Amino acid sequence: MVQLVRVPPALDKCFRPLKPRFHWDHYTYFRLLVLVMAVAWGRRHVANLYRYLEAQHHRTRVNNFFLVERWDPEAALRQPADELLGALRPRQGDTIYLVLADSKKAKRGKALDAVAQRKDSLTDTYIRGHQYVCAILVYGDQVIPYGIRCYVKKTPCTPLGLPFRKTTELAAQLIREFTPPAGVKVVVRCATYDLCRSVVQACRDQHFHFASTLKRNRNLCKQGWRLKAGRDGKNLFRRRRTQTFVLAKPHGQARSRYVDAGWLQVGTLGTLHVVFSRKGSAPTSVGLVTDAPTLSAPQLIQAYERRWSIEPWIKDLKQLLGLGHYQNRSYRAAVTHLPLVCVAYALLTHLRIERYGAQGQQTHHKAADLSTAAAQDHLRGLIWDDLMVYLQEKNPDASLIADLQRLRVA
Repeated sequence: MVQLVRVPPALDKCFRPLKPRFHWDHYTYFRLLVLVMAVAWGRRHVANLYRYLEAQHHRTRVNNFFLVERWDPEAALRQPADELLGALRPRQGDTIYLVLADSKKAKRGKALDAVAQRKDSLTDTYIRGHQYVCAILVYGDQVIPYGIRCYVKKTPCTPLGLPFRKTTELAAQLIREFTPPAGVKVVVRCATYDLCRSVVQACRDQHFHFASTLKRNRNLCKQGWRLKAGRDGKNLFRRRRTQTFVLAKPHGQARSRYVDAGWLQVGTLGTLHVVFSRKGSAPTSVGLVTDAPTLSAPQLIQAYERRWSIEPWIKDLKQLLGLGHYQNRSYRAAVTHLPLVCVAYALLTHLRIERYGAQGQQTHHKAADLSTAAAQDHLRGLIWDDLMVYLQEKNPDASLIADLQRLRVA
């Protein structure tokens, strides 16, 4: 295990714009903890993180960073997201997808704040833990973390001094916080349970369009008749001629059959464009809906596929970057840990973008081909090379540096 003695100068430019957001020495610990979360092995709790730092960074000081509120974690996460999006140079007329989803993490601690029983849709069981509302930006092949909120049920809000907000209200808050570059279109891709008046109104206030899936019991109004989305989709596939749309993917193709139902009144949300799609040989269809007037049925299906970009992102955060590894009891420590993990992923995204090289001089490997694990290995190499430079400055003995290099190869 190698201890982190300093932030490499090549990476310091990623953190320097965030310095005015911190008070006292929290900026130093912020940089070091983000780097450690990005390169460490094992669990990312305080008892393990401080082992990667020098002896001067005591465990109590590291723990104090999570407990004392001297910076705004949400604003500190939005700033690098805006900078990464600007580095991609989106042109006027391009589309940026703002993808929303929630995730749950089981916690074994009995004294943790805001822990409650929650229904896990993946395993169809109840777990005891925390629930997060996440937002990412998808432009081209790049995924940029933009925001993450910890959902607290109504009962624990009063002792914690927090206002109660539903998950849909947290999603609407994330939508209102996003300011896109001038001339760029934004399509909000939300899940079925997020298709409600608060989220739709937030999209309309921001002049964003949205694309989502329909519940099977959602009411549709067509020519004075009130229909259910699930039954109407089934009837349309039986009565109309279906069309085929083939979506190219990195590892093959996805073939879908769809029926364009046109513009219908969807509950109390207004008149929306409804498309029913069935992938491959699936027995049931999926209802897709959007308010974008220029979005065709194939484009709506393609926007629906963008929704799944957030699933591997959440998986990487949990398995490789330690989302939910905190062990502090206080709610403040939990909401501080979450943005640190997202900023660590943003740092890896910065390395992916840098692999493009200068304009007109792109490197051989595309930035999107660099997985999260490969980006972590690349970052570990940068830290090791900077450590060798640091040791040469402190100790000019070349034999010691050569022995360390041989140990690394071994």
